[in-house]
Amino acid sequence: MRFQYTPAYNRAFNGYGQEAPLQHLMLWDREWRDSVEGELQRQEQRLEFSMAYGLTDKWMIEATVPLVQKKQTSSLSFASATSSQQKVISSLASETQSGPGDISLQIAKDLSATTTWHNRGGFTIRLPTATSGTPRGIAANAIGNGHSSVGAFFHFNWFPLTHGVRNGIRLAASNELIGKRETLEGEKVYYSAGNRANIFYNWSIERQNIFAGTELHYFRQSESKLPLGKSNTAFLKEISFEFGYGNLSELEQNTLSLPWQVRLGYTRPIAGQNTPVANHWVLSSTFYF
Repeated sequence: MRFQYTPAYNRAFNGYGQEAPLQHLMLWDREWRDSVEGELQRQEQRLEFSMAYGLTDKWMIEATVPLVQKKQTSSLSFASATSSQQKVISSLASETQSGPGDISLQIAKDLSATTTWHNRGGFTIRLPTATSGTPRGIAANAIGNGHSSVGAFFHFNWFPLTHGVRNGIRLAASNELIGKRETLEGEKVYYSAGNRANIFYNWSIERQNIFAGTELHYFRQSESKLPLGKSNTAFLKEISFEFGYGNLSELEQNTLSLPWQVRLGYTRPIAGQNTPVANHWVLSSTFYF
């Protein structure tokens, strides 16, 4: 289980990598965005349930079912707005979304395992199962779900010859498939977000049931396939810190009937483009049986 809480945020990295009000990200392709007054704010919660099953000693399948809640509050106004501009402002009005998110499936294979290396690769599929809210807008963090993708990933874990210390690199890429979405003008269109790539580097130490680690994350999204607008490529650099407790470290000495671990993490962005400036907390628990 994994619970992610994103406190209220109202800032974003704009197309030049500078911090700006969140509404500038949503109105990125409109010249009149600087004339809009007020504030756009968001807050998010995400609870994920994941179950993995070992098909053989090397192959496994995993399913992740999320429950998502998003709250958006808006005090935006445009005194001299035309009817079409006012419709865009109205599309960013306060709203709350709550319900199932997009389900992800993962098929993985352990490629190699030694006393110092553990490498795994596989494929991912995201299904458009989200039912709450209206997928709206074209930015990378546009509110709403209901889109599908296919992708691949590789995990490289290195265990130095020091008890409890590990390094890891995770690579993931996804091909976003075409789906339907609503523009801020209220027009229903076919939309495909730009293909995505993620790179993670993590370092951790685990001794006497105590876990501590940090991770650097780089995200890149190519330009989306849209009926209007261009130049919405996005990237994000962020850093995470995690602390945990559990008996997983005891597996190196003994066989356990129920290995488990609980972690608390904090993530903050460092730099980005066309992405929100949003910190988040994560509480996760893992059980093996």
